[in-house]
Amino acid sequence: MNKNSSTYIIIYSVVMVVVVATVLAVASMTLQPIQNANVELENKGAVLASVGLGSSGDIQAEYDQYITELSVEAADGSTLPLYESNADGKRLFIIPVSGSGLWGPIWGYVSVEGDWSTISGVVFDHKGETPGLGAEITTPKFTDQFVGKRLFEGPQLVGISVLKGAGSSQGNDHAVDAISGGTITSRAVETMITATLAQYLPYIEKQRNNESVE
Repeated sequence: MNKNSSTYIIIYSVVMVVVVATVLAVASMTLQPIQNANVELENKGAVLASVGLGSSGDIQAEYDQYITELSVEAADGSTLPLYESNADGKRLFIIPVSGSGLWGPIWGYVSVEGDWSTISGVVFDHKGETPGLGAEITTPKFTDQFVGKRLFEGPQLVGISVLKGAGSSQGNDHAVDAISGGTITSRAVETMITATLAQYLPYIEKQRNNESVE
């Protein structure tokens, strides 16, 4: 067959497309378990970070030592993940949260003390928020504000409000300052926390009632 003929070029192109597609498919199947393992390890690191752990360099070992994976019944009857941490004699509970930011998904972990109201720490992440603006939800400047804030006012779930303007949340146990220039993403965090906790509310209320009895 003449290598310069149209038929040869078409056949050659088809064969190359098939070969490349096969190579990519095999590579994807081969790498998928590794990618999944990396995502799982990253999530475990975030769980640890929400309770001030994970700095040893061996995420898996530290996770196995301090974190217990639980599951609880949601408000709609489904099953939700929950984590318990026991380090230095302190018992904390870690709730995974997820929602939608300005440009895509946002998620994180909120750790609470035994009263199920006082926040011990938070970790947030995102897929596509604007660098220097909404993406700042991942920085200590934003996340450190949550420590010591309270999710409940008596028996009522109020969540954490995100207020526009530096210093706006001062003296407010249920609020933090929004990120300058990233107000929409900041408020998406507010919505994410409240909406997620509402799903856990039956379980949390039960635990809080047991705590008050004790």
